[in-house]
Formats: sequence, C-alpha cells, structure tokens
Amino acid sequence: MNRIWIITVISAIALVGSLFLFQSCSRKAAQCPLCEREIHQGMQVKLTHNHIPMQACCMACALTYKAQTENVEIESATDFLSETSIEPWNAFYVVASDISPCIQDPKVQKFIREPHAALHACYDRCEPGILAFRSRSEAQKFQKEHGGYIRQFEDLPAFIAAQGRSR
Repeated sequence: MNRIWIITVISAIALVGSLFLFQSCSRKAAQCPLCEREIHQGMQVKLTHNHIPMQACCMACALTYKAQTENVEIESATDFLSETSIEPWNAFYVVASDISPCIQDPKVQKFIREPHAALHACYDRCEPGILAFRSRSEAQKFQKEHGGYIRQFEDLPAFIAAQGRSR
C-alpha cells in the first residue's frame, strides 16, 4: 500500500512539473523570422512579402528587409507607448535614441570571435533603433528624455541606406 501511495505522489509531482514546463514554453516570446530576435510588443511591424503576411521585430529590421528584397510592403507599425497597431505613414518615429530593445538584448553578440582576435560587428539589421509614436507630441516628449531624431515614414529608408544596406 505504501508503494502505491509513493508512486501516486511521484506521478502527481511529475504531472504538475510537466504542466509548468509546457506553460512556460507556451509563453515564449515570438521570434522575428528575419533576424530571429524576440518580437517586442511595442515595436513589432507587420509586413507582406509577395502578399504573404509576416511580423518583424522592429521597423529597422523590416526596412532592411524591404531594401534587400523585392515585393515587400510595410503594412503597420506599433505605437511604442500603447503597443497598438498604427498606420506607418501616419506615425512619427524616433530614430537612434538610447532605447532600442532589439540591440540592447544581452543575447546579441556585438563581437565576432576569430582565432586570434575579436572584431567589433559593424552591421546590425536592427540599427538604428526606430520607435513609432501615434503623435508628434508623444515622440517629442520621448525624444527629450532619450535623444534621437524625429522623422516621418518616408524619411526612414534614408537611415537604412546610410548604414550601407540598400540593394
């Protein structure tokens, strides 16, 4: 009888442990198919490639993809403050502020290790950080605190081209 009780308790503990494991796996953040980084809620960009919907981690990553690939359209941006979807051409963007979740991720390696040297990575498809805001006043308030430049959607490809990433 004690043996059955012990097996039942161990089985119950194993079942509860596996439920926690499966639950934690289901909470894993979505990954960007373009750079494999986490898609941050306040930065995601919806785009299409050949009319197939996709989500990118940030506007810089989406614009880099658009510059490197044909038939890509940016469909929506995400307001950094409210985390709601906004039309990209109506948003105001803060570019190159001190906040950029994609490139501030501790998992991102900024050095390329070679056998006899460590080289600093010069290219990152998610740079410069580009954050979208619903209104100019929200963008200005953010800029005062975190720096950067306020731009509109049509100005953004110039920042990507300046990084040497256009076709």
